[in-house]
Amino acid sequence: MELHHCPQCGEQLTTKKEDTNNRLYCQVCKVFVYENPVPVVAGVILDTEKNILLIKRGVEPCIGSWTLPSGFIEINEKPDECIIREIKEETNLDCRIKNLLGAYQQKGWRYKSVIVLAYLLDILRGEPKAGDDAVDIQYFSYENLPDIPFQSHGVIIEDVIGKKNT
Repeated sequence: MELHHCPQCGEQLTTKKEDTNNRLYCQVCKVFVYENPVPVVAGVILDTEKNILLIKRGVEPCIGSWTLPSGFIEINEKPDECIIREIKEETNLDCRIKNLLGAYQQKGWRYKSVIVLAYLLDILRGEPKAGDDAVDIQYFSYENLPDIPFQSHGVIIEDVIGKKNT
């Protein structure tokens, strides 16, 4: 999403040098308008054979592709609350966080950049069932993974595979 107008006053933005960067600037408000990454969460759920749970996306971007269950953090939501909500919405599973796997960055589809907080989760209860943005849900072995369209999800899965084998 490209910013063209000031979010405070609506005037057209220009660019102005700040430090060594050209940044968006509002000449009316006399302020720089910073473009920051948007926070996203992604969840890793493994079954007893260490297969990884993926969802088949029912919405763009990458409709029809397999990805980790994931979503945008709402404005008044904590990241740990968000991943629990997203997992429930997309997989019908009640989970708890086992640990934070890491923070990942990638170019966004709608936003210039996203920061993905990846969590390893344990299932508390529920039967896997696709919902919300997902049209299908399936466990995949590491040897039989489909193409993963989101670069960060691929790296997260590679990191989990590395930790699994150490």
